[in-house]
Amino acid sequence: MNEDQIIEFIKRHLKPKQKTVVVGPGDDTAVLSYNNREYLLLTTDCIVEDVHFTRSEATLFQIARKSIAVNLSDIAAMGGIPLYALVCAGLPDGLTRRELAQLIKGLKSATDIFNFDIVGGNLTRSEKLFIDVSLTGKVEKRYLKLRSGAQPGDLIFVTGTLGGSYLKKHLTFTPRVKESRELIKKVPISAMMDISDGLSTDLTRLAKASGVGFKIYLEKIPVSQDAVKISKNSKEEIQHALCDGEDYELLFTVPKDYGGKVPDKINSVPVSCIGVLTKEKRYTGIAPEGKEIIVQPSGYSHF
Repeated sequence: MNEDQIIEFIKRHLKPKQKTVVVGPGDDTAVLSYNNREYLLLTTDCIVEDVHFTRSEATLFQIARKSIAVNLSDIAAMGGIPLYALVCAGLPDGLTRRELAQLIKGLKSATDIFNFDIVGGNLTRSEKLFIDVSLTGKVEKRYLKLRSGAQPGDLIFVTGTLGGSYLKKHLTFTPRVKESRELIKKVPISAMMDISDGLSTDLTRLAKASGVGFKIYLEKIPVSQDAVKISKNSKEEIQHALCDGEDYELLFTVPKDYGGKVPDKINSVPVSCIGVLTKEKRYTGIAPEGKEIIVQPSGYSHF
């Protein structure tokens, strides 16, 4: 089974029993009842040596920072703000005090910028380094954004630029928490998620969750300079932008009548309209020469 099939299998066997569960497995975070105005958000993500990073390419500061940042990106995808984190780390033998200090510094850098606290966790010995973070956040009920709210005719937007993240961005990206908060207050976003496994995969997930199809214009996809650097031609650039994982940008949809209210930039981060959702459940891309192609969900998969 691939990753999506494994998740669907798990969801069938772990259906929530409590009425306080508003959204269970399947979105960027779980959503729970909290108070009259807000929902509680719960997410967890694990980064593992030789899967999500290598010790030769990444400093311990970057590794620890990334472990927090990937979870912050999930909170951003729901329109929320972070509150508290638990950190579980598997540490190899021989870790020095100086190396431990670098890990702590990496964790703390994210808490200082996004104003939340690490309140506990667990340590274990491990042959390979891993850090597993559980993050709690909250969001006002009127601002909660799911993958499943999009409608045919909605316009498709992305923040930032896409592709080539494995050169450096996957270790240095900024979670779009602040951008998400500003966007949800400016425009009526119908659906949103973060791009963690590649645009082709994650846009397909959003479309399936909303019961729609999509048509994207390949020349409108914002290609990163790193994707250009590793490509021989424009076709390869688009392929990297479609399929490379770990961009951690926002992917969101807006009703057509409000498309003009979406800013071109938010906090200096570019925002691009790349297509439209369709009633027909087909996933297509329009090449620059006008040819229609089928967009396959060919981004990153763990399995």
